[in-house]
Amino acid sequence: MRLLNKTHRIYICSLFTLLLIFSSCGTTNTKIENEVPEVETAEELEIAQEIKEPEAPVQIEDDNTISLLFAGDIMAHSVNYVISDYPKIWRDVKYIIEPCDLSFANIEAPIDDTRKPHTYPNFNMPQAYVEAAVDAGFDVFSLCNNHTNDQGLGGIKETMKTVQRLVDRSKERNENIYFSGLKDGKKAEMTYNLIDKKGWKILFIPVTEILNQPAHSEYINYIENSEAAHNSFAWKVKELRQKHPCDLVVISIHAYEVEYTRTIPDSRDDFYMQLLDAGADIVWSNHAHIIKDRKYIFYHETNSQKVIMFANGNTISGQRTKPDFSSTNPIGERDNTGDGLMVKLTFRKQVNGNPPTLINSENFFITTYINTANEYVVKPLNQDFVNYLWDVPRANWAKYITRRIDINKKHTKDIILWQ
Repeated sequence: MRLLNKTHRIYICSLFTLLLIFSSCGTTNTKIENEVPEVETAEELEIAQEIKEPEAPVQIEDDNTISLLFAGDIMAHSVNYVISDYPKIWRDVKYIIEPCDLSFANIEAPIDDTRKPHTYPNFNMPQAYVEAAVDAGFDVFSLCNNHTNDQGLGGIKETMKTVQRLVDRSKERNENIYFSGLKDGKKAEMTYNLIDKKGWKILFIPVTEILNQPAHSEYINYIENSEAAHNSFAWKVKELRQKHPCDLVVISIHAYEVEYTRTIPDSRDDFYMQLLDAGADIVWSNHAHIIKDRKYIFYHETNSQKVIMFANGNTISGQRTKPDFSSTNPIGERDNTGDGLMVKLTFRKQVNGNPPTLINSENFFITTYINTANEYVVKPLNQDFVNYLWDVPRANWAKYITRRIDINKKHTKDIILWQ
C-alpha cells in the first residue's frame, strides 16, 4: 500500500467512516418469522405466535443501483434432504435473500432425480431441494466444485438437464435464473453467464480448482491450482471482459485450500488480487465450510471499489449434527461449519463513466438450527434469535448461539485496502 498525503488521508477518513456504517452486521433488527410449525408443545406454540414479522433490511436502491447478495455452499447431507418441506429451510431468511436484485449461491452436489439423494462422500441432491432455494430468492448458481462429479458423467449430464428444467420453470413465471460451471466436453469453452438486470450487465464466471476425483474434468470449469493455470485464467478473465462489455465481473472460485480453517495464505490473496487487476470486480471464494474475512479495495482516482470474499461458509448443511453445548468457547471444526454469511453489496453507476461505486455493504450472519422436530433450518445468527430460544425455551441453544455470535464477530472481519 502506498503512502498517502494529507488530502488523501482526509478523503480516506470520510470514506472509512462511511464503510464502518455500511459494513456492520445487518441483522440487528430482524425477527424470526411468525410461522413455527416445528414447535412441539402448546407452550412453545403460544410463545412463538407472539414473535413479530421480521423487519426488512434497509432499502437504498433506485433505478441506478443494483444489489447483489453472496451466500456460501448449499449442501444436502442426509439430515437435510429428509425434511418433508424444503421451503421451510429458508423461511426465516427469505426476507434477506428475496429483495436483492441478484442472489448468488454454490450448489455443492450433482442434481440428479434419476438417482436417490445421497450424502457424503458422493453427494446427490433432489431437484426439489434446489427449487426451494430458487423460491427463496436465489437466482445465480455456481455448479462447479469438488463434488460436481460425485455421480460420474451421468450425474453431470443429468444436472445439466435438471437446471434447464429449473430455468424453463422460472421463465414460465416471467423470472430469470442462471446456472453455469458445467460444459459439454473437452472441446467446449468455459461456461459463464452474461446477466442483464435493471439495465446492468453482470458477467458471472464460476470455476473450481479442486475435484475429489479427476474423472470427467473436461465437463467442468476446472482450473489447476498452479501459477501457470492462474495466469492463464487471469488472461481468460481479461479476454471475456473485453469480449462482453459489462458493468461488473463476478468470479466464483471453489478454492484449492485447507478446509475448516480461517487462515488466508498470501498466495491465495495474491491470486485474487491478480484477478481484480485482470478485470474482475468481485471475487467470491468458497470451499472451506467456514466464514473467512472480506477485503474491500478502494480506488481513490475512480471513486470505485472491488471486493474479495475469502469464504462465506455453509449456507445450509448437515455438518454440525452435535453442537458443543458444553463448551464456553465452541470453536471446534464441526461447530464452525454450522454458521454462514450472506454479504449484500449495493453498487451505483457513476455518471462520469468510471466503474460503479459501492454505496452499501451489509453482513448477514446465519446459522443452521436443529429444531424440536429434528429438522435442519436456516436462522439469522443474531440476538433476536437468541431471545426466541430463551422464550421457547431452549436454554442450551440460546447459550450456544450467543457464543457463536461472539466467535464470528471476533474471528472474521472486513479488511480495507486503499489503492
